[in-house]
Amino acid sequence: MKVLRLARRALRGPAVRMLFAAGLGTVAVGPARGDGREGAKTRPRAVEEIFYSDVRVAGPEQLLPKPLEKKAEAEAAFIQGLIAEDEGAFDDALRDYTTALQLDPGGNPELTVRIAHEYAKRGDVATGIDLLKDLAKARRDDVSAQLTLAGFYLNELKKPDLALKYAEEAARIAPGNLASYQTLFDVYFALKRKRDAEQMLKRAEQLDRKDPDFWLTLAELAIRLYRADNGSFPAAKSPAVTPFLQRAAASAGDDSEALTRTADDYTTINQIPSAIPLYLQALELNHGNSEVRYKLAQSFLQTGQRDAAISALEEMVKANPLKAEIYEFLGRLYEENSDRERALANFQQALLLAPNDPENYLHTAEVELQLRKENDAIATLNEARHRFAIPQITYALAIAYSQAKRFSDALPAFESALQEADADGRDPFDAGFYFSYAVAAEQAGLIDKAAALLKKAIALDPSKAAQAYNYLGYMWVERGQHLDEAGDMIKKALELDPQNGAYLDSLGWWYYKQAEYGKALAELLRAVELLKPADPVVFEHVGDAYLALGNPAQAINMWQKALTLDSQNRGLAAKIDREKAKVSANQTTLGAPGPGPGVAPPAPEPAPNASP
Repeated sequence: MKVLRLARRALRGPAVRMLFAAGLGTVAVGPARGDGREGAKTRPRAVEEIFYSDVRVAGPEQLLPKPLEKKAEAEAAFIQGLIAEDEGAFDDALRDYTTALQLDPGGNPELTVRIAHEYAKRGDVATGIDLLKDLAKARRDDVSAQLTLAGFYLNELKKPDLALKYAEEAARIAPGNLASYQTLFDVYFALKRKRDAEQMLKRAEQLDRKDPDFWLTLAELAIRLYRADNGSFPAAKSPAVTPFLQRAAASAGDDSEALTRTADDYTTINQIPSAIPLYLQALELNHGNSEVRYKLAQSFLQTGQRDAAISALEEMVKANPLKAEIYEFLGRLYEENSDRERALANFQQALLLAPNDPENYLHTAEVELQLRKENDAIATLNEARHRFAIPQITYALAIAYSQAKRFSDALPAFESALQEADADGRDPFDAGFYFSYAVAAEQAGLIDKAAALLKKAIALDPSKAAQAYNYLGYMWVERGQHLDEAGDMIKKALELDPQNGAYLDSLGWWYYKQAEYGKALAELLRAVELLKPADPVVFEHVGDAYLALGNPAQAINMWQKALTLDSQNRGLAAKIDREKAKVSANQTTLGAPGPGPGVAPPAPEPAPNASP
């Protein structure tokens, strides 16, 4: 056993050898048994006889001096502790080690620190502190006692004011010791003595050290000192950290881990351009490190170099084609680049590699919907729904059904999402959920249900409900229902977003339904100016207003613009043909007067139902 070997080595140590030399090596004995002669010669006794027979009391000349005697007793207690520890008698070992340290306080600093920590773990910090103070007195140049005492007062007793003198003494004894700076910084930080901590870091900056870990530790202490409560790092404090990082980078050499750590710290203080070359250097040293490549891609992205980020990730894929998060990252970057086909390919690969992550299904389905692949999205989300009982999955499926105009399937999916949320005892859905549910209900002809859902969306967040206000108002205007309340809804939408062309179109159409054609035309023309790209429904509304005001030529002109934008609108094409025929008939009827001012116009054709 290791401990027994240590014990045997200790038995050969200097203190034990002194014991043998002092009185146990050669012992004077009396006459041999049965020999009556006086003055018989003495003979050396074997070691076995020394241990297994009575020994005479040593004479004064054979006694050890008191200091050496204590050291010998300390060695003996230490050996007893080793044996007890090896036998699993830890309480006995602790007692024996403590005895050894009390007999010889400075004899074994490492053991002192170890035993002090053992007492602290047992809740007896005071005994540990006593042992450490004895060590500090016996060895005034040993920094371990000062550092451990400072740590005990700071961390165990929560008394940084008492820890301070020991931390400062440790820094004085060992000014190049990194642990001294860390401990002193911790004490200053606990005492909220920021200026002292800053001065300590500035003193450390003057040292001549070639160890990157030393400079990185100091950089991280400075980051800790200046970091805001919300975790952000103030840009104004970056110059207080960069000197440490520059020294770390300069001394890192071919240490890819140190280079990466330096780059990480640059990223923390928002100095991304300084981090990128260090990540590149680390990659040159360790091509297979996918984590570094991932950080490099993130750095490129943060500096607006999206193409460089994509390139870095594509290289990662070649080196490590089975890491799902790389494909997910690439998918997001391609999506931001509006390259949806590649985005979809990467999201699908991520899904293949990590089918137990619901986010991968949601990403894939979202891009499939953007590409108008509604059936693929529905299949993806149905598979996800079989795997995960998550309301958000069912909500996404309802959206996919809605986009595919399968409203009879969308409505139960929306309701199922609500029921799943209720089963969890919470409603995770925001106003957007209820708005989408309302749109599906309106498209399915369930107007009252749609109105109730829109009101729920408004109630959840009135300050951001412009879209819901407008949809509700327009829905009623189209059907000639609740016109007074409908006007109020549209006007509230415009209060929240006064330059929204779609909402101005709704207001103009409301005036039209109220037979206030002049006001209607004014609002509708404003809507045409603001809406980009142009909306065929708005042009059709403008044409209807012109016709109501007795200007069929302008009406036809606006309807034709609408038809150019929506060439499949057969109802609009038929309306143009009818009005052209009327104009032509009027022109051939000589002397037939057109409608004059104040004359009611012919009833306009009803406009097709259009979403706001």
